[in-house]
Amino acid sequence: MYKTLTLKEFVSQVTFNIVYYEQQKATAVLIPVSHWHPAKAAELQILMEQLTYIPVFECSLKELEERLRPEIQNVEAESTHLGLYNLYEPDGNQEYNNHVIREYADHRELVKVNTTTGDSQIVSRRF
Repeated sequence: MYKTLTLKEFVSQVTFNIVYYEQQKATAVLIPVSHWHPAKAAELQILMEQLTYIPVFECSLKELEERLRPEIQNVEAESTHLGLYNLYEPDGNQEYNNHVIREYADHRELVKVNTTTGDSQIVSRRF
């Protein structure tokens, strides 16, 4: 059950109104238009992020991937900057079932991997 405010009560309020549900978790913020100020936008954004934050163990795989994407991109960029490579599996092609892609700063390599021994062989440097 939600704690609700009627329009009449809202219009008479001069401050933010936070709507809570029965477990006392905030679900919405009501702001009178007359009190909106662009300088407060950053504060409001922080508040809204706190209200909509989903703990990591409650995230779907897609939400977790989106949350981690900036950090993954930073790690990938740093590794190529250091002369290392990033490793990927080719997308959905059965022909490349035992292959990986090594991506360096200046080129990519298609590599066949023996899954029994771990030996690898470069198939193509440019593709």
